[in-house]
Amino acid sequence: MFSLALGLSGCAAAEKDQSHNNKPAETVKTVNQQRYQQVLKDLKHGADRQAYHQLQRLVKSGVATKKQRQLQRQVRLLLQTKKALATVQLDTAGKALTQLSATQQPVEIAQQVKALKKELSAAKLAQVYYQEVIAYYQAGKYDAAGGSYQALQALSRKYQAVATLQDKSAEYGKLISQKQAAATTTAAASTSSSAVASSGYTNARNSKIANSEYEQKTGSSLAGATNSQVSSVVQSLTDSQVLAKFWQASQIPQEAGDQYYVKQLNDQNYQIEIRHTSPSNAAVSNLKGMYQFDVATNVVTKLNEITGEYVRIN
Repeated sequence: MFSLALGLSGCAAAEKDQSHNNKPAETVKTVNQQRYQQVLKDLKHGADRQAYHQLQRLVKSGVATKKQRQLQRQVRLLLQTKKALATVQLDTAGKALTQLSATQQPVEIAQQVKALKKELSAAKLAQVYYQEVIAYYQAGKYDAAGGSYQALQALSRKYQAVATLQDKSAEYGKLISQKQAAATTTAAASTSSSAVASSGYTNARNSKIANSEYEQKTGSSLAGATNSQVSSVVQSLTDSQVLAKFWQASQIPQEAGDQYYVKQLNDQNYQIEIRHTSPSNAAVSNLKGMYQFDVATNVVTKLNEITGEYVRIN
């Protein structure tokens, strides 16, 4: 009887100890989950760094779950991407974002990844224009330099990388305007009054596509054409459906005053030229870009006016 009582007493004590040991584990699990939910709230409200520090504490405590450790990695990559974008290190941003590209959960991360992809795309386009501004100016191609400058300035400043590149290009904008003003003054001095009187359609008369099309059809230069003849050529070089697809694929913003010339090259490829008169000189037509667009694959390439090569931009 004594042995039986001792055995029952031992079992009761063991059960009590087990209950005591489970209680802290349950408490840790609850606190762990509460911290995780707080992290998601922080992410939802844009407090990424605060969320990351919370996750770091969880991981260092040794109680973080696999899902929580994965979230820490995702937030770290988010922070790396944002820092790289802010400092216009687009290759670094792209590499970090690539590791997050397949993220679907949690939704707080997936939404930020989607937004960052748009930001990176805009920043890459801005970088293309910025590099062209410098290269074209140095090469003396002022209409192309002016066009790239206008295209860069037309991009939204809501992204820090874009705003930074826009600000850095401002001095070149002034230099380009000065060169163009000097060129038009010289040209005007050597142009007959009759030629000036018949001028018009500045962008169309400077368009490479329009000039090529008119010369093929008439054997004459567009420079000597009447405004009516120029208008006729322009009407033949429009395609609203192709342009709608082009804008969606390229994410190139439409600026009031842009003029587009569209020429079909084959069943699925089109050449698109964008021109805009200079904001400081209406007699100057800036080339904002010569593009090729594949409507089947949505691939957009842009002509490098120095090398003569088309480079993909999307």
